[in-house]
Amino acid sequence: MMMQAQRTAVWYMVALCWSIAIQQGESWVATLHPPQGTSKRTELFSSASTSRNSSPLPANNTTIDRERGATLPPPFVLNTFLSSAPETVATTLSSSSSSWQTTCDDVNRPPSLNILLRTLHQLTREGSSTDIRGRFLKHKLIGKVSSMAHEIARQDSGPYAPLTPFAAYCLGYGLAQLVLSDKQQRNKQLDTTTTTTPIRIALGQDPRSHGMRLADSFARGVESVGNVQVLYTGIATTPACAAFCRLHNTDAAVMITASHLPADRNGFKLFWKENGQCLSKGEIGLLGSFASQCAVEWFSKGVVPPASGNDAVMCHQWVDFMPSYATSLKRCIQREVEGNADANQDTNCLEGLKLVVNAGNGSGGFFNQVLQDLGANVQGSIGIAPDSNFPLGVPNPEYKPMIDATIQACQSVEADLGIMLDTDSDRCGFVVKTNQRNDDGSLHYEPLNRNRLIALLGVLFAETKPGCAVVTDSVTSEGLSTFLEEKLGLRHVRYLKGYQNVIGKAKELTELGILNAELAMETSGHGAMKENFYVDDGTYTALKVVSLLARQKQQAKEENDNEASTTLLDLIADMEEMDVIAELRFKMLDDSLQTMHQVFDYCALEIERLSQSDDEDHPSDLSAAVAAKHWSIDDENLEGIRLRVGGGQFFMMRKSLHDPIVSLQIEANSADEARRLIVEPLLQLFESQPQIKSHLDMTALRDF
Repeated sequence: MMMQAQRTAVWYMVALCWSIAIQQGESWVATLHPPQGTSKRTELFSSASTSRNSSPLPANNTTIDRERGATLPPPFVLNTFLSSAPETVATTLSSSSSSWQTTCDDVNRPPSLNILLRTLHQLTREGSSTDIRGRFLKHKLIGKVSSMAHEIARQDSGPYAPLTPFAAYCLGYGLAQLVLSDKQQRNKQLDTTTTTTPIRIALGQDPRSHGMRLADSFARGVESVGNVQVLYTGIATTPACAAFCRLHNTDAAVMITASHLPADRNGFKLFWKENGQCLSKGEIGLLGSFASQCAVEWFSKGVVPPASGNDAVMCHQWVDFMPSYATSLKRCIQREVEGNADANQDTNCLEGLKLVVNAGNGSGGFFNQVLQDLGANVQGSIGIAPDSNFPLGVPNPEYKPMIDATIQACQSVEADLGIMLDTDSDRCGFVVKTNQRNDDGSLHYEPLNRNRLIALLGVLFAETKPGCAVVTDSVTSEGLSTFLEEKLGLRHVRYLKGYQNVIGKAKELTELGILNAELAMETSGHGAMKENFYVDDGTYTALKVVSLLARQKQQAKEENDNEASTTLLDLIADMEEMDVIAELRFKMLDDSLQTMHQVFDYCALEIERLSQSDDEDHPSDLSAAVAAKHWSIDDENLEGIRLRVGGGQFFMMRKSLHDPIVSLQIEANSADEARRLIVEPLLQLFESQPQIKSHLDMTALRDF
């Protein structure tokens, strides 16, 4: 044991001297400092308190460009076991299904440190996402860092990045350093002196069972940096965290959630205070570099960072900002329904409406009380209480089980509208009643989501902001474009899938004066509006639809039309819709992200080749001839490959943002047309190519 400790110390000191030598002339220096005092903290939900040493901040000249993202700092002086290139802080994912099976490392560092750094790299690798997501893996609260690394390595996280309490601690430290660097840079640009005002970071979580343990570790990591405080709120929603950050001038906000993903997944959504905007991909990469520095520090200490366990969070202060956020939503509804922008108390503006909220036992159940306080009848609502077990399934407004459960709840009380929220309430969907009844006499309901929801919001903005632009993701239909542009006189801009891509494009077009993008909306239900500072907020989208319905009711009452025959679906009746709208998802047989990228390239190239050929080139191949005759590449598409097949029909193939999956979006007039024009040619094409057939699970295509 003594020999091992001595050997580690020698490695550290030799590498430290070596790193300093190669860094001569560099202006950025990070060194290990001894602890400098302790800070008082508030231990929530637990009578125990823990004293922790604060870690001083390294001086740095890191540049953060808010438009282009962050540039990585020069290599760490803590390069004890690291490569000199920042991008090799940890070994990248291998093509193996195991998270830990890699090729031979080209750096000389202990295997247990490799595990910790590789975990952080997987979570924060630049360009992957503006969110940090992974599969939760637990480890012991106390002990040696090397033992913890071995415990993590023995667990299988599948194709997903392992998200551990230790990683959360390091990420918290990384965010604190990132915010500090940004603040120092701003002070320098403004030529102001550094003040002693504490940096404050808001922290919330969804109901997942491991959320509190991650919150505790993240908060401790943040507050290990001097003069940085965490304001913890417990169960919250993502848009509430973003709004709190913007309105109450915290320097950043963090929401611990994995949104609609399974209960064993979790992650972090991070926001700057400026209008609640998310961190860029480049900034996430820089955060990961700081986090890796923290991991090396703790590895050198040899012990696991302090933790409270599963039922307590160590932080500066507990602040419940959900009531304030709920009040702001109520005032927005009153403004929409009554035109009273100065309301300071609740009114019964929703009286007479029967509404069903299905929050899926996530964080959004508070919205039910918002509606009830304004006079709505919400007796049929389901999934209101937060529950880490998600008894109705993990909430996702796109999933058929959630839609069916909401329809059933609406039928039981003959509701006017059903509202579905995802786990952290930044996405929504609806079910609406029609003027028909089912064979059993019950009211008939249909989903109002995807293209339909975007079209309905387009109707709203065509009235209030004529000629404005609507920015959507890449998988919206041809019929939606025609409806928005030709029927409503709006501009439709398709952009890359990913809610932050869509929102970022809308903000860019507006700020540059190119278009007035009032709405940024994904077919998944993510939606942000200019009037709401482009905050991605499912509850705000819901209040817009609820308010529209309330105005319809009021108009019918004034006209003595108690039947109110006009429905929300009638407002978008002129939008052409396909009978078949399907998304097929193809897994990689080896669950590898690297394989997914390679297979997609093969698929896209073959699809392009076939679409550009002549049908006469395939005299004996009927499926190929059909494809060559009908397929036409959409040259304006910016993601994956999208082909029109005539009559408003199309298919689009793209890579998943987070998982080793290739997605195929199909819209066709009938199932027969979909099979003849799309499915059969694709299946024959893929099966004829060994590099595709040997890696792509085509079950969904065969079963269509």
